[in-house]
Amino acid sequence: MDRLKTWIYRNRRHAKRLLVAAGRVFPVPLTRRLRALAEQVAYRVVPEYQGDTLPPIFGYWAGRHVQPCAERIGMPSPDALYYAEAKAVALRKGQVSIASIGSGACSLELSLLERLRGEGVDARMLCVDFNVALMEMALQAARARGLDEWFTVATLDCNRPFALERRDVIVVNQFFHHVEELETFAASLRDSLESEGVLLTSDVIGRNGHVLWPAVDVVVQEFWQRLPQDKRFDRYHSARRDRYVSVDHAAYSNEGVRAQDVVASLMAQFEFERFLTFGGAIMPFVERRIGFNFDPGSPEDRAFIDELAALDLARIEAGDYPASNMIAVLRHKGKAGARSFVPVSPEQHVASTRRQLALCRAAR
Repeated sequence: MDRLKTWIYRNRRHAKRLLVAAGRVFPVPLTRRLRALAEQVAYRVVPEYQGDTLPPIFGYWAGRHVQPCAERIGMPSPDALYYAEAKAVALRKGQVSIASIGSGACSLELSLLERLRGEGVDARMLCVDFNVALMEMALQAARARGLDEWFTVATLDCNRPFALERRDVIVVNQFFHHVEELETFAASLRDSLESEGVLLTSDVIGRNGHVLWPAVDVVVQEFWQRLPQDKRFDRYHSARRDRYVSVDHAAYSNEGVRAQDVVASLMAQFEFERFLTFGGAIMPFVERRIGFNFDPGSPEDRAFIDELAALDLARIEAGDYPASNMIAVLRHKGKAGARSFVPVSPEQHVASTRRQLALCRAAR
């Protein structure tokens, strides 16, 4: 079975192309069902810790260029943020109730719960996902770690309205960009959060399907042309390419299906207290398709990444294009404390997104 999963994971691009073709032929409701099924299958065959599959150059870029920005507003990593905010609630109330929505296999959540309980914190965790098989696996993992007394799961479709028993902390980790009905989801989160509660997230907020924005594509192609042939190998196409070509991942699944609308949807229901955005034109060069072509031990490769990362940050800060990732702390409207944003505010991010959307419409 493990060999079969590995084979499916390595050859997943062929299934993606079939789903893209099916989407052009089948009616919209059936296409949506196929995308949802693809999501469930994907979560059964991909590695549990997808961060472990990232190329080494990603770690170099994140440590050198993202980490300093994150530390400026007290968010050194998503895991550290979730822990710190949950611990702060527990110190104030004597206990903390946490819900993680779109939790997948719950590995992050169980580690958080185990750490809090190990420090004597009265913490309880609810994990919510639409994948029944993953929820069963999470329950087994909780029992194996002796956490089942404080750990529960629920299965529901977050595209439909819901209201959980109100929680002190809600975590949405790398899930917003999988949701089609973002407005419904954001309203449901609002109804499920305690009045003094906090919503925490790390997510993808770039163009739908992870396609490059027009202004981002210009920068990417300029730097692509500087690469020698051996660094133009694209793992998605299994070939060297003369130019970088975006792949619309939302064409075959819910991957990034409405990523560009995440921030605006959250602004309608919540107030951002802290907001970090990062990664625009740099992303193709540090992620899985191209990133393995770079060696963080090579001074030339580091110099290339450093130059592009510095330009990328400057362009995002100038509003030339929006970043594709965020880490954020949100509260009910009127409840946020001192607001801090790096390098731009949520409002500036949304404005930049709308400018790029206008360029896309004008190009049609």
